[in-house]
Amino acid sequence: MLCPYFANKDRANGADIIFMPYNYLIDEKIRENYDIKYHNSIIIFDEAHNIAACAEEVTSFEIKSKQLMSVI
Repeated sequence: MLCPYFANKDRANGADIIFMPYNYLIDEKIRENYDIKYHNSIIIFDEAHNIAACAEEVTSFEIKSKQLMSVI
């Protein structure tokens, strides 16, 4: 049985054009997981007005009050 996730991941390595959500490029963990290297590439963002919100989400984190209390 063939897994579509791994089949597409393997196909991306030899592709000339790849379409993907832009959070795949912004999020370092996803880039590492997919082994995305975009050196000498042309990147076109569709719906680029949403990139700021996506970047904020990727770089933000949540601290719970219990964690703050343990630090204090």
